[in-house]
Amino acid sequence: TDVSPDSYYYKAVLWAVEQGITSGVTKTAFAPDRVCTRAQAAVLLWRAEGSPAASGTHDFRDVAEGAYYADAVAWAVENGITMGTSATTFSPDATVTRAQVVTFLWRANGQPAAWNSGFTDVSADAYYAKAVAWAVQNGITTGTGFGVFSPDAACTRAQIVTFLYRYLG
Repeated sequence: TDVSPDSYYYKAVLWAVEQGITSGVTKTAFAPDRVCTRAQAAVLLWRAEGSPAASGTHDFRDVAEGAYYADAVAWAVENGITMGTSATTFSPDATVTRAQVVTFLWRANGQPAAWNSGFTDVSADAYYAKAVAWAVQNGITTGTGFGVFSPDAACTRAQIVTFLYRYLG
């Protein structure tokens, strides 16, 4: 009931639910504006990629064996999608930023070359600069308006499923 047919994320939410990537927070609510954690982002990408098994392990002390996101994080580490927030932490409960999400997608796609994104808030030497440029060039994002991407802003459920839909849908 909280996903209007005229919202920018409507088709993305329908696709994500149909694909089993996500569900609502209740039977009647998706909570599109709720921010996501790093663990949730890893799980959504992992599910979007078909929930592949990971053969490797990781050294993150804050990812408990058996946690709902443990397999997703192991897969993401094995595939070079994330290196964590340090050598020993993933920070699963930290809010995931827009820059982190597009960087995960870019790495999942093999880190292809990309030119400048054109966003005034994405400096050329930022760790996410190529990822954002790639996302723009591939129609995954158009930013948040007025020539900005808002890399440090929390990524919402609507934004993540929209990024995934435009990437894979």
